[in-house]
Amino acid sequence: MTSLAGQLLIARAALRDGFFGRSVILMLQHGPEGAFGLVLNRPAQAKELPFPVFVGGPCKMDGLLMIHGRTEWVTDDGESSMEVCPGVFLGTSEQFEKATEEGKNASDKFRVFTGYAGWGPNQLEAEMHEDSWIVLPGSGEIIFETPVQELWETLSPPTLPEPSLN
Repeated sequence: MTSLAGQLLIARAALRDGFFGRSVILMLQHGPEGAFGLVLNRPAQAKELPFPVFVGGPCKMDGLLMIHGRTEWVTDDGESSMEVCPGVFLGTSEQFEKATEEGKNASDKFRVFTGYAGWGPNQLEAEMHEDSWIVLPGSGEIIFETPVQELWETLSPPTLPEPSLN
């Protein structure tokens, strides 16, 4: 299977998993060793930060991860960030400081995550074979310009209504 890094996984309506149901995941890595991504539509509030922190997945990690769509942060002082998909960059600690300084004013172009979504070798491939996910290209436009609460509804394909048993 081709790497899904930089792609969006959209949970199919039939996926009834308690955590992943109705989720949209930005894939950061995908290869023979497994896969790693961030759930984009699970906001929470962190008391010590002036902006929402997103629950990136059920796997725990030390620290936070940040993605952003601020090209001016990438070019400041010649800093280089990894572009995950068009218009989306992995944040550095310096960029996290900038986001913290700007507070809510910058939150439309960055997301901070605690936790991540992870899959072992061939686990995601098995879920893809079970038709649990839809894959779409990722972009900063989709991630940062679609309201978080509308992300899944916007990206998931329409489903046929359940037939009436009357």
